Amino acid sequence: MIRVAVVDCGTNTFNLLVAEAHATGWKKIFQSKLPVKLGAGGFEKREIIPARFIRGIDALFCHRQNIINLECRHTLALGTSALRETTNGGEFVDYALRVAQIPIEVIGGEREAELIFKGVIQTIALESAPVLVMDIGGGSTEFIIGNNQGILWRKSFTLGISRLTERVRPSERLTHHDTANLRNILVGELSALRDAMQQHQPHVMIGSSGSFDTMLALYRHQARIETPAAAANEIPLSALPAIHAWLSGSTLEERMKHPAIPPIRAEFMPLASFLIKYVLELHPFVKLMHSDFSLKEGALAEWIEKTDWASVSPQPLRVVPDVA
Repeated sequence: MIRVAVVDCGTNTFNLLVAEAHATGWKKIFQSKLPVKLGAGGFEKREIIPARFIRGIDALFCHRQNIINLECRHTLALGTSALRETTNGGEFVDYALRVAQIPIEVIGGEREAELIFKGVIQTIALESAPVLVMDIGGGSTEFIIGNNQGILWRKSFTLGISRLTERVRPSERLTHHDTANLRNILVGELSALRDAMQQHQPHVMIGSSGSFDTMLALYRHQARIETPAAAANEIPLSALPAIHAWLSGSTLEERMKHPAIPPIRAEFMPLASFLIKYVLELHPFVKLMHSDFSLKEGALAEWIEKTDWASVSPQPLRVVPDVA
């Protein structure tokens, strides 16, 4: 058994998972989420602006300290939308290695979707009937249709919630103009999703981590559920209209004060809720599930599967390579 760290360098947050891994599975030891907003202010020009660049490197320093303190033997760091779609994303990756000593692998949208699916299926046992997995990121949103045989279709759309916020620039309370503008964008850009759902007929949607964590928390708060949440939970479709109505009609201050909404998500939840509502209306889904696992858990599971455990040394190694 060895300790492994996984860093998800996302567009809004940089997330760290530390686990004790072995040949047949893993156990979470520590996790941390740091708000970065790496893409903020730079989507239109396709660049990471200086303030966000520095914030991202600072977050990596914080994660690296935890990785060292927890004596991790191996580190996986993955970069997604903000790093793959900006002109200076490569510069950030170089700087992260040289200064923070964390090597980041920038992955494509379809690869991101694949790892998200590998994360989700650790919490929900699929059957032969297809399901739709939806993961709302800051820069992109991934959709995966799959079943117990694997992935049937996947696609990444540049419809992340931070990116949509900069495109729509909504009021604190969503107006008819805001929702009409957002709907026009989604109608124009999600045609491939509509076609895929028509072909594969998924009747269950699984929301992966992120904004769905907050939707679950809002439902549990509304229903006054106090027992700890599991790794997979149902969010009743009947609960969504009231949640969406409150989110779309609330002010930022009201959302910041709500006990179920993390401050980092308060600005984005009205649009996230609208995006979820729109997708659910495209197809006759009978159930909405939430999965606590996503990209980083999928990456960890894949690493475990590909590791030659017979050759794993029990001796601790350096967390990251020496950098000249």
